[in-house]
Amino acid sequence: MDGYTLAAQLRRTRRRYRLSAASQALYYELVAIANEEGWPDTFKCSNGELCHVLSISENTLIAARHELTMNNLVDYKSGKGRRAFNTYSFLLNKSIKDCGISRDINQAFTEALPDDYNKLKEKPKPKQTVVVADCATAFDFFMSTKNKRLLVEQHKLTDEQLEWYFLVFYDSKVDLGDLNGKTLEDITKNFYYWMPKHLAAQQYQQKEKSCAKKESASPTRGVAAALQFTDVVMRE
Repeated sequence: MDGYTLAAQLRRTRRRYRLSAASQALYYELVAIANEEGWPDTFKCSNGELCHVLSISENTLIAARHELTMNNLVDYKSGKGRRAFNTYSFLLNKSIKDCGISRDINQAFTEALPDDYNKLKEKPKPKQTVVVADCATAFDFFMSTKNKRLLVEQHKLTDEQLEWYFLVFYDSKVDLGDLNGKTLEDITKNFYYWMPKHLAAQQYQQKEKSCAKKESASPTRGVAAALQFTDVVMRE
């Protein structure tokens, strides 16, 4: 008898009968105790120890143990006195015996599983990075995307204007190293989000120039105004 066989028996039983979480936890704890003691035919354990380890009340323990005995998983004999150690043993169903489950086979399988699993497991493919050779390649890809249509509709731009802005964007990003290792999709997204900010900054600069021009074109006053309409010859 071994833990693999007993675990298989529990799985077979709970497919046919309803087992509470407490009864399953109790079963696995009893299996662990038997394993520590070298798999004797019978072993002893007190209610207090099981209640403490499983964090359950004694009433819950009694109910869980009753489930295991009713389903022919565990045999139980009560000790004398409240603090006495109770005797447990495992019952092996004939259907499990007939399966020919061997501890040696299961142990060998379990020990070999990690290496075999790592060999058979398909390693994830590394993310493929597209190296953009030049601006023309990136721009041609951008023109085939949905982002191109959105920018044209939002900002009323022609293809020639888009190409000029894309060149400005590409050159500035290359100088900063922001396009290193970027895919064509990444460059397209970056340009889509860069474009509105660049247009807004451009409009702000034009507005400032317009204001400065108006201030320089304001009418002169006083002596300066009079000199504009007087032919004055300055002495050398």
